[in-house]
Amino acid sequence: MQANDAANPAAHGLERHGPGVALERAGAPPGTRTVEGRIYGDPPWNQPGEGGQQNYSFRWTNDTVMNRAINDYLRAHWEQIRSDLAMNLEHDATFNAGASVGEGYYNQRMFQPGAAANPQATFITTRWVTIVIRVVPGNPPGFYIHTAYPTVNFMGGNVITQ
Repeated sequence: MQANDAANPAAHGLERHGPGVALERAGAPPGTRTVEGRIYGDPPWNQPGEGGQQNYSFRWTNDTVMNRAINDYLRAHWEQIRSDLAMNLEHDATFNAGASVGEGYYNQRMFQPGAAANPQATFITTRWVTIVIRVVPGNPPGFYIHTAYPTVNFMGGNVITQ
């Protein structure tokens, strides 16, 4: 992922979800990108192009877990990925990695009125991953991972560690 993100300016998997992103707001210097801070829309999340306030935000547990989950997915689904890239110029999927791959927060009030104005971040770990792969035009065309990040599937068996 490090080489992927470095070679593709639009890629942002590590910048927003890498294991080096600070987890908690407490003690982080002002303006520091934190996983918890995304639930509250803290800077820099509230800047244009940064995704804004979200109801859930996760980071990878570590580089080994991240690379293994992504590579396992690519190998197991390569025919579908290749077909999607040829037909749609993009492949996106959310999948169960089988074991915990990330940690982060969700807004416990996300389905309540006024949730954005008064969020309540709750810590959980997750085994779910979202991946978006895009075509790089050329002859021959290539592809890059636009983003890959741990995500949440409330119906699909997250590991809750409150």
